[in-house]
Amino acid sequence: MPEKLLVVRRRDDLWEVKAPGAHYPDSTHSTWAEAEKAATDYLVEKFGGGYVDIIL
Repeated sequence: MPEKLLVVRRRDDLWEVKAPGAHYPDSTHSTWAEAEKAATDYLVEKFGGGYVDIIL
């Protein structure tokens, strides 16, 4: 099964990168683009690829 990370928008205009089911984020970013790039880079580095879901 391919790996997956979520990019979730918080109420205070920050974006979090976290694994599905995780209570705490792996990282927090000020823009959606930064968060998506961080998630994609992490998946490529650790697993050779995967999916990034954006949750508004």
